[in-house]
Amino acid sequence: MNLAIDIGNTSLKKASFTSLNVSKVKNINYSKNNFNKLLFSIKKDLHKYDKVYICSVVPEINKIIKKKLSKSTIHFIDKHLLKSYVHKSVNLKQLGVDRLINVVSVNHIFPKNKNFIIIDLGTATTLDLIINSQYFGGAILPGLKTSYLNLISLASGINSISFQELNDVIGKDTKGALLSGFNTGYKLMIEAYIKKLISIYKLRFKVIFTGGYASNILNKQTKYLYKEDLTLLGIAHYHNLTK
Repeated sequence: MNLAIDIGNTSLKKASFTSLNVSKVKNINYSKNNFNKLLFSIKKDLHKYDKVYICSVVPEINKIIKKKLSKSTIHFIDKHLLKSYVHKSVNLKQLGVDRLINVVSVNHIFPKNKNFIIIDLGTATTLDLIINSQYFGGAILPGLKTSYLNLISLASGINSISFQELNDVIGKDTKGALLSGFNTGYKLMIEAYIKKLISIYKLRFKVIFTGGYASNILNKQTKYLYKEDLTLLGIAHYHNLTK
């Protein structure tokens, strides 16, 4: 049995996998000021698995893991082994490994589809375009919660609030207005971006959401697909492609 680990800017996701099935996803939040919690979580799992695959977007964590943990068990995702999934116009060197792994994932989960739009809502929000099964380009936006926390920290007249789902288009006070923008406003921005991509490329895209804040955008509508474990499934497919 193997372990897939997805390390983002503020959290770690992990799940064991055999063949192409992954177990229940475990989430661990961490701070860049203290990596000990993250390192402990990885270290305690090393003896349980044949191989541990890591997809990480945090270079400083990668250096610490390579220095302090077993190199024989741990395997970092190598982007260069996946260059066939990237269109020749794209700068592979600057393409985030998590976004590339998501391309691998959707191609194997949905083999009958060739065109995708992947929206990953985490610390940052990314929209990625896959055409003819290859990564074609994307956009990076301030994350849903990140942007609002930054606004609250910079605006002296806005106090900290507890974020929650709200369907109101407008608010009657500062808190209500913030929650309207947090829910309805951000959702409309993402939907407009999807419509713009479809109108430009004039293709039938399968739209897939992933990431911790996707539920704020999707709410109860079922027009789009949500895959919590999209990146972890991609890591499992990477194992099969490279073993």
